[in-house]
Amino acid sequence: MKEVEAAVDRILLGESMQSLAESYREQLLVGLGLDPEDCEDTLFLKETHKFMSKVCLYLGERHAGDSRASAALQAWVRVVEDYDAYDALLSNYRFASREVVIRRGRMLFPGPLTAHWD
Repeated sequence: MKEVEAAVDRILLGESMQSLAESYREQLLVGLGLDPEDCEDTLFLKETHKFMSKVCLYLGERHAGDSRASAALQAWVRVVEDYDAYDALLSNYRFASREVVIRRGRMLFPGPLTAHWD
């Protein structure tokens, strides 16, 4: 959990979630003695997405209403199709483009998962 909390602190200080995901993946690769430049882009992608899902959920649960968290999640859902990111954003934040994000989320995920976003 400490790793997720540290990641959230970085986001609240202005780091993008995209940058955080790239950094996390690179950390995994280097930790195994691999050079990120020599690795396929898909290596550790699943693990990175799992970590970022935890970060999204933490932001939604612990920082609901925080405009910095909202901005980070809004930027993140533009580049990922991850339910946890959409749910954290749409369940906990109000923002100008909310209806657009809800429409996209409903196209991506089945109705029962999105009913509470109203």
